[in-house]
Amino acid sequence: MNLSLPLSADALARELLRHAPPSPLEIERAIERVEDAVMPARARLPAALRLQTGDARLRALVGAAAGAARADAPVWLDVDAVEQLFNRLVARAQGRPASQDPLPVDGPSAARLVIVRELLHHWRLDGLRLTA
Repeated sequence: MNLSLPLSADALARELLRHAPPSPLEIERAIERVEDAVMPARARLPAALRLQTGDARLRALVGAAAGAARADAPVWLDVDAVEQLFNRLVARAQGRPASQDPLPVDGPSAARLVIVRELLHHWRLDGLRLTA
C-alpha cells in the first residue's frame, strides 16, 4: 500500500525550516504541521502496518547512524534510533556546534526527520525500513 500525505519534506523546509540548523520554534511549528497531516491519515490504514521508504535523502541522513554494512542494504531504524537522531537535531538547534555532531541539519534533512518521527509516534509504529 502506498500512501501519500498532504505535505512534503521540501515544502516543509521551504515554509517552516528556513535556517540550518532550524530554530527550536521552527521545529515546533514543523511538528504541528506534520501532526495535522499524519493524525487523520492513521484512520485509513490497516492495524498491522510497516513503514518503508526508498527516500535517498533520508537514507543519506541516517547513514552511519543506521549501521548499514553496504550502501544498498536495507536498514531498519527502530523508534529509539529515530528519537536519538531527532534529539541530535534538537541539540544542534539549541546551539551544539557542528564540530561536535556532523548530523545534516539543513531544512530538507530536518523536515524528513520530523516527518518520520511524527509518523512513528502518532501511528504507533515500531520503526521504519529504509531501502536503496
